[in-house]
Amino acid sequence: MSLFKTLKESLSCAGEAVILTPTIVGTTETGGSPVNSGGEAGLAEEVPDPVVSILMKMEQMNTSNELDSRSVASIRTGSSSSGGALTDSFSPRSNKSRENSVPAEDDEDLDLWAIWGNLIKNWETEIRKRPNYIKELVGRGIPQHFRTIAWQLLSDAKVSTIHDIYVDCLRRTSPYEKVILRDIPRTYPELEFFKDNGRGQQALFNVIKAYSIHDVEVGYCQGSAFIVGQLLLQMPEEEAFAVFVRLMETYRLRELFKPTMTELGLCMFQLECLVQEQMPDLCAHFNNMGFDTSMYASSWFLALFTTTLPLELANRIMDIFLVEGMEFIFRVALAILQQARLDLLRLDMESMLKYFQREVRERYENDHELLFVVANKVTLNAKKMKNTSYYQLEPYERIDNIHYLLSGANQFA
Repeated sequence: MSLFKTLKESLSCAGEAVILTPTIVGTTETGGSPVNSGGEAGLAEEVPDPVVSILMKMEQMNTSNELDSRSVASIRTGSSSSGGALTDSFSPRSNKSRENSVPAEDDEDLDLWAIWGNLIKNWETEIRKRPNYIKELVGRGIPQHFRTIAWQLLSDAKVSTIHDIYVDCLRRTSPYEKVILRDIPRTYPELEFFKDNGRGQQALFNVIKAYSIHDVEVGYCQGSAFIVGQLLLQMPEEEAFAVFVRLMETYRLRELFKPTMTELGLCMFQLECLVQEQMPDLCAHFNNMGFDTSMYASSWFLALFTTTLPLELANRIMDIFLVEGMEFIFRVALAILQQARLDLLRLDMESMLKYFQREVRERYENDHELLFVVANKVTLNAKKMKNTSYYQLEPYERIDNIHYLLSGANQFA
């Protein structure tokens, strides 16, 4: 059986919202051996580990995929998961071979299935030999059906090596359990998957609790629930835990979530420096109004825009974040501010808060590509990005800054 056909069959439901069988605290139903299916033998022959285990896990998920269609509609917006202008070097019209080009939109769906299927089949070779090609392909948006696999591969999550850790964490008690239980209903309450006492809430609790035990220094921070929830909409909880651990350890998120919030303060400081350089009038307006950067931007970094933008758009941001890291979050932040600049210059503090809470989401609700067009044109001053003079601030200034950061973090409440 060809890889394309095998993927098409085994992932036929994966593009819809994922159903998880909830893991009761102290036990786990993830990490078991793959179910046998008619395509398993052919798949194993063509696809190397660890991709086989990921595909088989997805097939298990698809067997129990009974999520209400309203939840599916709420996390998908047509074909917006991929699209946008191509650079000449990757255009099918260029002199590059078809193998090294991102497809034109006319035959996009078929070509992307074939391209991503081949990419996953040969992942270890492709990521080593053609990282720039993968970066370009990811920039177009990973097809929804492939995100379960792609996010694990891009983050280099090792589910098999973390299985025992996850099971052990589930069996133990976290000092944060009451706080986590309080915050669970506030996480994507509009989605059926995360309704009260639903399977999504149990999975969300399990993953967050497990991480709070796994990383004692960080413990639990509220914004992390939205990132975990985003992962759970794409994959089972054990895989979500493995990816979340990688996000925390290798993508700078762990430093953001530490109780002192020093790294988050640094990000706010760096963003303010960039705004001052690129939009001095807006920076002056913020200062005149006493509108601290963390009052609008801390949730952007802590939740990776999942609480600010439509979820499918946040998924595309995650696609690129897994390739480019925190730099892309800065570029998206500056793109939002560039497009909102004229509106913000006319508003007082209270109106600006409302603007960031509502109108930013509405601006991109029906035009996801607009944000990426602008973000891809944003340039970051390397010196500003390396500016760590925040660490030399006087202690009283740092305390004031932490106060603002905590206020910004409370945007999740």
